[in-house]
Amino acid sequence: MYDLILRDATLVTSMGREVADVALKNGKIAYVGPRPPRRARDEISAIGRFLIPGVIDTGAVFDPRSEDTWEAESRAAVTGGVTSVISLPWGDSPVVDRQSAKARLDRASGRSWVNYALWGAANGNNGPELDAAVDEGLILGALAYLGERSDGLHVPAEHVKSLLANRGVLGVQLSDVAHAADPAAREVVASARNASTRMHLMHLSTAEELDLLDPVRGQLPVTAGVTPHHLFLSSDTEPAPVKTFPQVRDEHDRKTLWTAMKRGRLDCLASDHMPSAFSNGSTEGIPSAELLFPLMLSAVKYGRLSLELLASLCCEAPARIFGLENKGRIEKGADADLVLFSEGELTRVTDKDLLSSAGWSPYLQREAAPKPELVLINGEIVARRGELIAKKPAGRHLLEE
Repeated sequence: MYDLILRDATLVTSMGREVADVALKNGKIAYVGPRPPRRARDEISAIGRFLIPGVIDTGAVFDPRSEDTWEAESRAAVTGGVTSVISLPWGDSPVVDRQSAKARLDRASGRSWVNYALWGAANGNNGPELDAAVDEGLILGALAYLGERSDGLHVPAEHVKSLLANRGVLGVQLSDVAHAADPAAREVVASARNASTRMHLMHLSTAEELDLLDPVRGQLPVTAGVTPHHLFLSSDTEPAPVKTFPQVRDEHDRKTLWTAMKRGRLDCLASDHMPSAFSNGSTEGIPSAELLFPLMLSAVKYGRLSLELLASLCCEAPARIFGLENKGRIEKGADADLVLFSEGELTRVTDKDLLSSAGWSPYLQREAAPKPELVLINGEIVARRGELIAKKPAGRHLLEE
């Protein structure tokens, strides 16, 4: 007997749509097809609704300070359809070695409503420690912020070549504006030409960065991501621009990013979620994990992208890029992380929609889709229509599954 059957759901993948029943057993997808061969303890009619794999947020900060905020932020994120998050390494206790990685994993364990993995922060001197952390399954790779800041977490561009010798995925955040004539940007591309390690460019935000990537796209193991705030917010129109890195750009860059996404020049999404101010009082980043999927679904309504492309950006491509073999697909044997939703309805974001402890959002009163009808993690229904219904957090460390 199955645990649950979702009847007559419209499954959405990058290849198209099909109507099927999906049966779940022991946290896995046990059957996909016209009619399951066995009955289930529970059944849900999904007629007229869409089903995609759980949303994978490829970059968010859930605990920027030493005290625990992971439970509150993951609680908010799951109501919006996020089922897995790759934690950015920043904060008061950045992930720079095995000890700090273990400390962050300890804070997440038993408190996370979503599945999780960690980035480690490359500082130019901790390559062996990050390699050891990858080998021990503590982090999935190193993330290098390029630049000359004296915070110990930025590295010069010329270090990229040596970082490509590290194990795991190498994430790179280009310096403030990268363009084809920028020596640092040229160094990144030149390094990638001889790389065996996959390089993922985080948070592209300008037309210049896209122009840099295009000539090598498809020839090198390089992928690229983008954030909602670089797609929806503009320095030309925001009355009080939010503080992010990279900063929110002008209308030309914002519109160019949308065009690039529609044409398949961007691979995945990261909320770059930040729930609160750093200890020095500066507010950086935007609380947006819970609105990542609703905002992107509103773009489907206006024809900026298709549901098929959205499934690729939110689910399939992140799983492929970061080696999460059991995620990002609705197939027998895959993990039962699923999002059931309706398409076409939009609403205004209000205070009652926001569950993050940050207590604010630049998207208030903007249009977004309602939060999903159902969010399932590991076969369990965790959230329904924006409300948490599970009794306790059951998110797992992705590298231990």
